[in-house]
Amino acid sequence: MQIEQDILKLCEYAVKVAAEGGATSSEARAQATSELETDIELAQIASVNQSIDTGIAVRVYVGKKMGSAFTNIPTEESVRDIVQLALRSAESTTEDPDFVSLPEPQKYAAPEGLWSEDVANRDPGSIVESTGNLISKASQAEQGLILMGGGTGVVSMRAAYANSNGVSIAEKGTISYVVAVAVAQTETGMTPMTFSFDISRDLNTDMDGTVEDVASTIRLCKKTAHGKSGKHTVVFHPHAYSQIMTYTLVASLRGDNVARGKSKIADKIGDKIASDIFSLVDDGLYPQGAATSIADDEGVPRQRTPLIESGVLRSFLWDTYWANKMGVKSTGNANRNMRSGLVEIHHSNLVVEPGKRDIESIIAGIDHGYFIQGVQGAHSSNPESGDFSVVGNPAFLIEKGKLVGSVSGLMVSGNIYELLQNVTETAAAPHKLQDWIAPEIVAENVDVIVRE
Repeated sequence: MQIEQDILKLCEYAVKVAAEGGATSSEARAQATSELETDIELAQIASVNQSIDTGIAVRVYVGKKMGSAFTNIPTEESVRDIVQLALRSAESTTEDPDFVSLPEPQKYAAPEGLWSEDVANRDPGSIVESTGNLISKASQAEQGLILMGGGTGVVSMRAAYANSNGVSIAEKGTISYVVAVAVAQTETGMTPMTFSFDISRDLNTDMDGTVEDVASTIRLCKKTAHGKSGKHTVVFHPHAYSQIMTYTLVASLRGDNVARGKSKIADKIGDKIASDIFSLVDDGLYPQGAATSIADDEGVPRQRTPLIESGVLRSFLWDTYWANKMGVKSTGNANRNMRSGLVEIHHSNLVVEPGKRDIESIIAGIDHGYFIQGVQGAHSSNPESGDFSVVGNPAFLIEKGKLVGSVSGLMVSGNIYELLQNVTETAAAPHKLQDWIAPEIVAENVDVIVRE
């Protein structure tokens, strides 16, 4: 059964019904998601869960008045009902003078590897077996390691979109993942909770690499070290800096924040806002990327958008509404809240250009500094100014080219644009996170505060 084609027909039906009801413009987005996963608690499989979710969101315009509605019942009758709700909602709202039009038909790229039958056909028994292997491998990887959480899982996703301008697109994708969350006992208590994961569009997740990553971090956390406050060289793992940048830099790259005057770099296109070392791309077509797709949530083709090239700001992220308002083209970055039917701008795969040296060689060349693998408190950063203050957890002291041990209570603060200007190197091997593909970065003169 072609589920994506079935839900596309419902989207097209919604557009037809909306036109018959007096809508001058309309669109419908449908999603069908199936997830099979396990949960680990204290090195035991706590549960095996399967969830199936289907939703259809409709948005209509009567002139410049907008209304929306949602249903999780994929039938023509339910679609007719929500279209009528959306039309009544539009009648009771005020006009939006900035609305121009919905997306027009365009050509789509065909990224390979989005769908795996092996992932789609995974059964609960194989998921349980895989999770059992994860628990076994983790328990043997490091003495005293306790797998507190995590598990393995698979997701199958189908999506469809249609609008009154003739856009009609359906697609499907799969994801598999492995997650390990661990702690270990030390002489004085417990290590910080550490985690590692791997994501793939097929079944080729790296369980051994995930286990070794979390075990090597636990191994380091068992050793304690004492640092000193001041301005220091800091190596940031992408787990750490992606969180900081998401709440500062990435927020300022969103076109809606640019249009509203909430972006510090709104007038900086063509200007140097980072060091020559740093380049950032939003790549919705990245091979095997977890956020790769044919189209965004309003049917606009995904694309590769250079945001920062060798430190120079090149572009912002746009959906159709804000692109029309500002006289530019959508970059294929619309993300729909299915329940409300509304759209906001969101990145796809954010790709940081890697360097030439591996992380071991980079650390070996640092006489004194810190390696921060994760942070806490990034959500409290100021997106308009770019200021941030976070706790490094876990964070490790680097002395004479070696990772000495974990530093408790380390804080890093500063401004994201000053930090970007001080980037001196990026590592050679990127890490594939949920929506980032990025290596470690090295920054000089970072403000560090530690308990001495």
